[in-house]
Amino acid sequence: MIDGYSQVGFRLNNDMTVLGSMVIFPRSVLSWAVDDVSEINEESLCLFSILEPKVDILVIGIGDKIENNDFYRRLLPFSRKFRISFEILPTVQACSTFNFLNSEGRNVVGAMIPPKDIKPTDDDHVNTKLRYENLYETEDFILKV
Repeated sequence: MIDGYSQVGFRLNNDMTVLGSMVIFPRSVLSWAVDDVSEINEESLCLFSILEPKVDILVIGIGDKIENNDFYRRLLPFSRKFRISFEILPTVQACSTFNFLNSEGRNVVGAMIPPKDIKPTDDDHVNTKLRYENLYETEDFILKV
């Protein structure tokens, strides 16, 4: 499962960090030599055409949102040729979708490009501080959550 993402990669639920783009399976992860959505083509997706058993759904995280319909049209022939269903989403939503489908026991694969623009929320700041165990520190005592 994917626990977090940044502009340089991803953090998995086993505390492993993946730098750059990745292909993630329910039980393994691979580095993916794709840095930008323009590099996603039939060649960069060829791995998914030879997998057995076939993938139920391929979740593609494209980094940030794009408005280019050409990208979708480029992938349709590949999808039809190899009978692979895919979902193309910004990486933020793709991570959640992958985690949800994986928790349902579906044969899902994620192909994720790290997003370039990230807007941290208050929860992100709190979780980061909690991870480093210094949210509530004073000279007198340390309260660990």
